[in-house]
Parts: sequence; C-alpha cells; structure tokens
Amino acid sequence: MKRKIAVQGVKGSNHYKVVRDFITKKPELLCFDEFRSLCRSVALDQADFGIMAIENSIAGSILPNYRLLSEFDLIITAEYYMDIQHNLVALENQTIEDITAVRSHQMALLQCGSFFEKYPNIKLIEDTDTALPAQQIAEKQISHVAALVPDGTAELFGLKVLKPHVQDHNLNSTRFIKVEKQLLKDTSECNKASIKFELEHQPGALFRVLQILNDKSINMTKIQSVPLQNSKWKYAFFLDVVFESYAAFESILLNFKSITQNFKVLGHYKQAEK
Repeated sequence: MKRKIAVQGVKGSNHYKVVRDFITKKPELLCFDEFRSLCRSVALDQADFGIMAIENSIAGSILPNYRLLSEFDLIITAEYYMDIQHNLVALENQTIEDITAVRSHQMALLQCGSFFEKYPNIKLIEDTDTALPAQQIAEKQISHVAALVPDGTAELFGLKVLKPHVQDHNLNSTRFIKVEKQLLKDTSECNKASIKFELEHQPGALFRVLQILNDKSINMTKIQSVPLQNSKWKYAFFLDVVFESYAAFESILLNFKSITQNFKVLGHYKQAEK
C-alpha cells in the first residue's frame, strides 16, 4: 500500500524533487499551496507524513515552519539536504529574447537577482511555488513567460531550458525535514535530535543549557530563537544537537527539563549528509 506524502507545491517543485530523489520514485502526493495545510494534513492523518523545508544555507531559517511544528504537535523523523539549482524554462519555440516575464517563488527570484540584472526588460512575478508556473505555461501554452524550476522539471512538463543554473550562488542548499505524529521507536541509528524549550529571563539561563551539552560532549549544530505568539518579548529556543550514542542524549534530558520550561524533544533521527 502506497503511503500518502504531503508536500508544499505541485509535482516538479523542490519538495517533489526531495521525495523523488530520497524516498520513492513514484510517490502518492498530497500537494498544498501552503505549509500550514501540509502540517494539518499530517496532524489529521490525511497524509502518512510530510516533507517540509526548514532552512536554507543562504536565506536562513524558515521561522513560520518552526512555529507550525509546535502548533500541530509534529515530530521530525528524518532530514534531507538538497542543492538548489534554478533553471530558466519556457516553451520550446521561445528564446530568452522573447521573454518579458518570469514567474516563480519569491525565494527563487531573490536567489537569481544577479542574473536578471542583465535583463532589465524582464518583469519578475512572485508565485506560490517554483513548479506551478511551469505547469501552467505548458498546459496553457503561454508565450513570452518563463519560470524558474529545479533540475528535471522542464522535462516533466515538456519545456525547454533557456538557461541552466542561473542562481547567484552555487553553494545553495536547503534542509528539508520529514514530519510525522510520533517519535521514531528504533533509535539504533539516531545520532541527531531537535529539541525545543523556553527560558526565564535570568542571567546565565542559556549558558546553563549549553554547559550541559559541553559536559556530555554533545555538539550543538544549530540554535534558533522564535518569538512566542502569545507572550510579548518571550522566545522559544530550537536546538539541533548531534551525538555519538543515543544514551548520551538521553542522559541530558532530565537535566534539561529541570532548568527549562515547556521542554520537548521534537525528534531524533539519523543525521543526513550535506
């Protein structure tokens, strides 16, 4: 029985590419315009799990998605890193000189700013994701409009690559997470965890948390503060940590709970290759 996988964007988007490259070549997708709907589908058991972008090596963390993890009580069970490539695509009979507008996700357009400075006559139009404009160009045979898409999407919709890899930086990678409702039961391969907690406004509060990690030789790979929606000037902290043994991670949990508020393990999983 196929598992239903929730993603943001349509077939051919970066989320689709993650599923195809890392999970299954023939997925049964539930496609959503926004991340909130993606998370809701997992929480309501409409999807078996979801794939969601959480941070980019250039643009940084996607803060609303951290809030969604908490709001829908979801758990991280895997992570994937994907190099981001943007290809300029259009109908087969088009050249770049024919193009007057380019549609794509805001982030994709921003990541190709230097390229489009060479073409001041091209209007940049924000869309819900990278693949949807390409799908519409192909289905409606829209001339003079191009899209920015990942590798493989042009072939998916029968479009032509006008210019490959037009992004400003080649060292552009996005981290995606697999979200489910339950923690992984098998921790034998887990060497990374994501945790969340809050702290009182007291001198040394965060230092005490970091000291526990140091004492147990647990490496913190990320720390992110996110404002709490129902409290002024209070924050939740999200940490990613890596460890050599799961027992070492388990050994810090009681200490963490004793010096933090609303502590939660957001997931334990195997660290992915970057």
